[in-house]
Amino acid sequence: MEKIRERGDFREWVKKCLRCGLCTIVCPVHQVEGDEYTAARGRNLLAGEASGKRDFNKAFRQRFDKCLLCGSCLPQCPQGIPIDLLTIGVREEIVRKKGVGFAKGAIFRWAMRDRRRFGKILAWAYKLQKYLPAGEGKIRHLPAFLSGLGAGRRIPEIAPVFLRDQVREVSVAAPVVKTRMRVGFFMGCAIDYIFPEIGRKIIRFLNRRGVEVITPSAQGCCALPVMGAGDMDTAREMALKNVAAFRDLDWVITGCATCGSALKDYGTFFSKGGESSDRWDPFVHKVRDFSEFLVRDLDLSSGLLASGNAGGEKMKVTYHDPCHLSRYQRITEEPRRIISSMPGVELIEMEGADLCCGMGGSFGFSYYETSRKIADQKAMAIRETGAEAVVTTCPGCRMQIIDSLRRQGLPQQVLHLIDLLEPDDLP
Repeated sequence: MEKIRERGDFREWVKKCLRCGLCTIVCPVHQVEGDEYTAARGRNLLAGEASGKRDFNKAFRQRFDKCLLCGSCLPQCPQGIPIDLLTIGVREEIVRKKGVGFAKGAIFRWAMRDRRRFGKILAWAYKLQKYLPAGEGKIRHLPAFLSGLGAGRRIPEIAPVFLRDQVREVSVAAPVVKTRMRVGFFMGCAIDYIFPEIGRKIIRFLNRRGVEVITPSAQGCCALPVMGAGDMDTAREMALKNVAAFRDLDWVITGCATCGSALKDYGTFFSKGGESSDRWDPFVHKVRDFSEFLVRDLDLSSGLLASGNAGGEKMKVTYHDPCHLSRYQRITEEPRRIISSMPGVELIEMEGADLCCGMGGSFGFSYYETSRKIADQKAMAIRETGAEAVVTTCPGCRMQIIDSLRRQGLPQQVLHLIDLLEPDDLP
């Protein structure tokens, strides 16, 4: 499959398509817009034209850009066409022939590729965000003149102090417990710059259970935004830096479902023809989602969760499955097992818990109207449960669900899994 994508010749995949339309039934974008070319079946037809194509006009590019990469269509395809790889492959071919564009080039190649520079840019953005209309708590609104970035969207504030500046590179296990293992913590952009409390809590939780946590300063973005845009050369460079940053550790833990999915897919996207898998496999096999690590590697027990919500009133929560956790990493039971094991917490399943929330990274800003319509279906499902809070393990999903719930005037909190395990009142 990798050789097909590298050649930019997708006909071998395209000719497998039966035109059955099963993908259209589950595609969240198609369900909202009803355009044949927003579903995999329509894009498959167009992908056959991509081979050898030189002029990718705006309409062609937009049809491949207008995909959440949520993976909803993958299990539905009777032919097993890797529609996600096909879509990214066409985007890569577009970049190869037409370039990445000025705006994305500035973001990916000038800012995000250099973590120190990216941090300085966001530090300036923190100072400027006070001019955005304020919302509830630490939420801002994008004004109308930023229509290209999703005018009206509620976004969380950039943190005044980034996670990398709040934690030591080596966080040792609590002195009262025996050190069981050394793990690396992959921050990702959202946890580092927007939700640093998630990272602090994860590190604290692991330290108290005998896990020494290393947070390498040399780590950067997981590269998924760059990879998804088709700029594979830049993404590969970023991936190699992350691999080098996490050598000599037992595991690499992340609290972001999207980052975890990207890190585990490094070998799939970046192994070149004839290249040994040794460059990627040792790293990929060490990557764990936080919930996955607790259940599979820390041997979860009720005692492990003793610091959670045990003393409070029984809290009713529901759980949202991030696409990059449930479909790409096939992790669904671990978060539910943790929540259900917590004293004082009742898990109420929502209808369509695994349906995409509509964020999809930059999709949620570029196509906000479509994105919010998808999210509103999720908000209604949350409301129907009667839960006080919705829990997820993806900061991007968290941003999207906060935006939808607040627009609908719904009161539910939106929590990361660690917020249940490590309440704010703990030292």
